[in-house]
Amino acid sequence: MDPIVGLALFNTVLGIGGAVAEKNASDKAAQAAREAANFNADIIERDLDILDRQAKLVYAAQLVREKQSRFEFDELQGSVVTGYAANGIDVASGTPMRRLRQNARLFEYEMAKQRFNDSVTQMKIVDAKENVKLTAELTRMEGGATAGAYRAQGNASLIAGLGGAVNYASSAGLFSEGAFRSSPVGMSNFGAPQPRPGSLGSGLAI
Repeated sequence: MDPIVGLALFNTVLGIGGAVAEKNASDKAAQAAREAANFNADIIERDLDILDRQAKLVYAAQLVREKQSRFEFDELQGSVVTGYAANGIDVASGTPMRRLRQNARLFEYEMAKQRFNDSVTQMKIVDAKENVKLTAELTRMEGGATAGAYRAQGNASLIAGLGGAVNYASSAGLFSEGAFRSSPVGMSNFGAPQPRPGSLGSGLAI
C-alpha cells in the first residue's frame, strides 16, 4: 500500500475512533448524571419517613395530652364539689353549678384551641411532605435533562466526527479509483470495474 494512502487511511480510522470514543464518553456522562440525580432524590425522599413519624408523634402526643387534661379536669371539678359540700352548700344549683359549668366551658375551649394547633402542625407536615416530593421529582427531572443534553452532545459529536472522517477520506482520495491498486493484500483492482461472470472462462485450462 502506498504510504500516503496508508497514512490517509490511518487518519480516517483514527477520526472515526475518536468520534466513537467521544460518543461513549458522553453516554457514560449521561448515565452518571442520571444516577447522581436519582441518588440525590432518594436522599431527599428519606425526609418523607421522618415527616410521617413526626405526624404520628404529634397525633400520639395529642391523645396523651387530652387524656391527661381530662383527668386533671375531673380532679379539679371534684375538688370544687368537695369544697362546696364541706361548707354545707348544695352543689346541684346556684353558684357551685355555675362554677362547674364555667370550668367545663373553659376546659372545652382549651381542648379546642389545642386541637386547632395540632391540626395546624399536621397541615405543616403535609405541606413539608409535598415539598419533599416536588423537590425529589425536580431533582430527577434535572438529572434526566442533563443526561439528555450529554446524549445529544455525544450524538452530535459522533455525526460530526464521522462526517469529518468521510470528508477527509474523500479529500485524501481514498474513494478514488485505484487508491489501493498497489496494496499487497489482494486489493490491486480496488476501484476498477469487476469482470462479468464467464468473461475469463475461455482462457482457463480444465
